[in-house]
Order: sequence, then C-alpha cells, then structure tokens
Amino acid sequence: MSIDVSEFKDETIVEEGQVTVDSVINWQLPVLAVLFVSVVFVAIKTVVHRHESRTAYVKLQKLEKERDKLAAQWSRLKLEQAVTLNQVRVEQYARWDLDMKMPKASEKRIIQETSKVDLLALKERVGENVKVSSSLGDVGESTKAVLGN
Repeated sequence: MSIDVSEFKDETIVEEGQVTVDSVINWQLPVLAVLFVSVVFVAIKTVVHRHESRTAYVKLQKLEKERDKLAAQWSRLKLEQAVTLNQVRVEQYARWDLDMKMPKASEKRIIQETSKVDLLALKERVGENVKVSSSLGDVGESTKAVLGN
C-alpha cells in the first residue's frame, strides 16, 4: 500500500494567484485598513455636510420670511408717511389742532422792493408775520414780502 502525500497536503498547497492569510498580512491588510478608514471618514463628512446644508437652508428660510415682513412693514410705513404728509391732512391739522387760518385777501399786503436790507428792516418793524421771497428776473433780482395779520 502506498500513501499519497498530496492528499494530506491539499489544504496547505497554494496555487498561484490564490490569496492566503500570509499574503494579506504582508501588504494588503494595511491598504484595506486605510481604505476602510477613508470610507468611514468620507461617510461622516457627508453626514456632517448634509446637516450643515439643512441648517443653512432653515436659516435662509427664516431670513427670507423676516425680509418679507420687513418689506411689508416698509411699504406700510411709506404709505403712512404719504398719508401723514398729505397737503389736505396738514391743512386740517393746522386748522383744527393749531387753530390756524389763511389770511383774507384784505389782510394780505404785497410789497415789492429792490433791496433785501429794506425787507429785513420791514420784517423787524412789522413782526414775524412777514414772508420774504426772492426771484431772478431779466433785469435783476426782485424781492417780495407778503404781510399777513
């Protein structure tokens, strides 16, 4: 009887190209470890990036809502300002609250002078109820004063 040794050594015989534990330990295990760590690192970075992106988007939405509220408030304030500065409203306020009135035609006096010094002297003499206006004409400057009681 003859014993074939190859039958017992089948488990330990390595064919060419076959990966064994010894060959993996030599150089492929460190490469696999680096690749595994890299994949885990990229996965964590992706999760962190998505979280930051969602947080930034939520903040953007809040800021856009605040911008819209401020734009609406700005429009309301501009409208309120336009209503408040309306000529009719100002005149009503002057008449009712301040008890002011427009002078009658008989109470108005128009004086045309050529010298501003004379008008200023007239204003001092008559009181604060003098309106002085100047305009440039063809010949020169003419100054008017409107007196009201």
